[in-house]
Amino acid sequence: MSFLSDYFYRKMNTEMQKRFDSGEYKAPSADDPIVVDENAKLTFVVWGDCQVSNYMFARECSFRTAVLDVGNIEGKLDALVICGDIAENGLRSEYMVTADLLNSISSKFEHFIGMPGNHDIRFRRYKRQLARFTAFLKNVGGAALPQHNYSYSLKINGYSFIVMGADRSSFESAYISQRQLDWLDAELAEASKDGKPVFVFNHQTLKGMNGLPYTWMGKGKWRGSVGAQSDKIRAIFEKYGNVIFITGHLHFGTSRFAFEDSGRFKALSVQTVGAGNHGDCSYDAQGYVVSVYEDRIVMKARVFGEGRFVESTVPCSEITVRLGE
Repeated sequence: MSFLSDYFYRKMNTEMQKRFDSGEYKAPSADDPIVVDENAKLTFVVWGDCQVSNYMFARECSFRTAVLDVGNIEGKLDALVICGDIAENGLRSEYMVTADLLNSISSKFEHFIGMPGNHDIRFRRYKRQLARFTAFLKNVGGAALPQHNYSYSLKINGYSFIVMGADRSSFESAYISQRQLDWLDAELAEASKDGKPVFVFNHQTLKGMNGLPYTWMGKGKWRGSVGAQSDKIRAIFEKYGNVIFITGHLHFGTSRFAFEDSGRFKALSVQTVGAGNHGDCSYDAQGYVVSVYEDRIVMKARVFGEGRFVESTVPCSEITVRLGE
């Protein structure tokens, strides 16, 4: 570890503990824990944008409250997913603090699934960040990445998880190469053979989906989305009838924009778990608990930072997708 990495790692932990010791942040309530339903075929938690930072210390504090809530789970998750922007600046110290927090609850989930967001890779050499991100995933027991890119897939309890990632560094959007588009199409073709839902993850959603451009400060017809390849990705999804596309990036709290049913595929935009959330439901440290059954998928919004589910009066606080209809 370099001198700077060691310095920031110690500084981040010291500042985080100071805020908990002072009462500025506290552990979430354990009165209404997540209970893993034994009847579910698959259960996972999905978060967006923890953006653990070497100078905005509130972010790792907020993320830590969510981690503590997962630590109170009754049962064991099949997976814990973070939809990109794991580190604010893509720094080794930020990944180390994140890994420490995740490893503290490793007994509560079987698989960790992570992907890069724009904050993980921007301003940095692609290959260097790929190596750093690969080391982070290995540290928390995540899947091994291919040698030259971030995209990978795995099966969990017989369900396919397909993870996308930018093929070159960019400031806000994510460049998806033709190679990855072809790979995505082939993966979906294979995964769709059994008729089960297929979960596809990326940091950014598609152009015009999940309330864009309103949910991204109302600016630009493509800003806040994956970018120039958005229409090509949509065309691939529309070839199949069982895709659940799950993304982060928008920093928008639980709302009517969280879920969009386009007919041929569904899109879930996940709230942030570290950086702040916008919108009417702006609680810190939100995310979704996803339970998959034979005939339906149930997605419940949770304020992990407080240890409770989002009020039923909030749109998309609970989403049910009927399968086979």
